[in-house]
Amino acid sequence: MKDEILNRYNGQYCTIDDIVGFIEGLGMDAPRKTVIWNVNDLVRQGKAARFGRGVYGFMPKARFSPAIGETAERACTLLRDKFKYLNVTVTDTGVLAQFMNLQPFATVVVIETLKSAAGAVMSALRREGVDAYAKKDFALLEAYISSSQPFVIRPELSVNPKLPQKANVRVASLEKILVDLVCDEDIYGQYQGEELQNIYSNATGAYAVNYTQMLKYATARKKKGPVLETLQNTEVFSQLRGLL
Repeated sequence: MKDEILNRYNGQYCTIDDIVGFIEGLGMDAPRKTVIWNVNDLVRQGKAARFGRGVYGFMPKARFSPAIGETAERACTLLRDKFKYLNVTVTDTGVLAQFMNLQPFATVVVIETLKSAAGAVMSALRREGVDAYAKKDFALLEAYISSSQPFVIRPELSVNPKLPQKANVRVASLEKILVDLVCDEDIYGQYQGEELQNIYSNATGAYAVNYTQMLKYATARKKKGPVLETLQNTEVFSQLRGLL
């Protein structure tokens, strides 16, 4: 069954309903669950990728798995050791350099955690020599910050996309990062304008993006319109938007 699916949809985007209909048309007596299992196994093998709820592309395309910078990694290690039972989400804008035409002068690391714990996290980082600021102060102080990689501590967003609960300190997904760039100009000011479009186009071209998850998060953050406007200028989204 997998070979038939690959031969039929090689290099194409389609829905699981398309695939089920195709298999039925071949006369194969396979339940829908069996078809879905085979498609998901192709995803696990790297021969296909998931681009949304029930939407697949049959081409080798990896999920984004960023290697964050040395300073951010040290901070993650510190937080894992000192706050073992506190969930933290980390965004290192240094990972965006590969998608940009002009390299930023400085990068930002954003730490999201419980509002009640934000002060303690910031104090712990500062004691280790990390240049850390509360989100409410960052926009006011940004012009005076000399660090090439300041940390911004913000209360966790209740609408954050769910991440696998493998560790208490987790790196933000590409879907979350792309939406946050649009939503938080006060943090990500240097990633706006033409560079924002470069990031969207290059990131979605290089990696498998779950657009259903991304647009759900953008809707929750009340920025679906601006996010869609930027996505519409990307090649991949233009090809599969009718399937979502």
